[in-house]
Amino acid sequence: MEDAKLIAKKRTLEGSSNARRMRITGNLPGVIYGSEKEPVSIEINTHDFEQILHHHASESLLMEIELEGEGSLSVLVRDVQHHPVTSDLLHVDLMRISANKPISVDIQIELMGESEGVKMGGILDQVMHSIAAECLPGDLVESFEIDVSKLEIGDSIHVSDLKLGDQFKLLVDEEAIVASVSGPQAEEEEEEEVTAEGAEPEVITEKKDEE
Repeated sequence: MEDAKLIAKKRTLEGSSNARRMRITGNLPGVIYGSEKEPVSIEINTHDFEQILHHHASESLLMEIELEGEGSLSVLVRDVQHHPVTSDLLHVDLMRISANKPISVDIQIELMGESEGVKMGGILDQVMHSIAAECLPGDLVESFEIDVSKLEIGDSIHVSDLKLGDQFKLLVDEEAIVASVSGPQAEEEEEEEVTAEGAEPEVITEKKDEE
């Protein structure tokens, strides 16, 4: 994964009111932590950070931060807070990383291809949209591409079926379902209900005639 780079300034003013003023001036409050060092409150240019996010499929990405007073740091974007209504950026958490120390991340799952079951009228259900994994920073990818083209109706892909490489240690249950294809059950059940409703008045009428 290609690293992105940002300039980060240290900030001393804390509190929600100072954070609001910071965002009004086009800066995003954040914090850098990890590597057994004291957390550092920072501010970065909001527009620059947004541009980096727009060019990546996932918000879990590696970045190079030029931190005021410390120089270049490798960090992982651990958490990005958005406004619940406007989706504007509110805060970002960055974690210091070392090249030789594994990191735990949630990596997105992207299903590829059209399954045989869907071609026959089945429904593809993506149960897992991301998967927790551990890897070295240099092996981090934005997403895992999973081929579902061979799935027929009734088939499923489990975590144990994934072939992602020895560099990834998956941190989820191997029996967990990633994706499955089911038949058009909803339509069949609806047709059965309509048939049953249509047949019921006839039965009642026959009983009345017998009386």
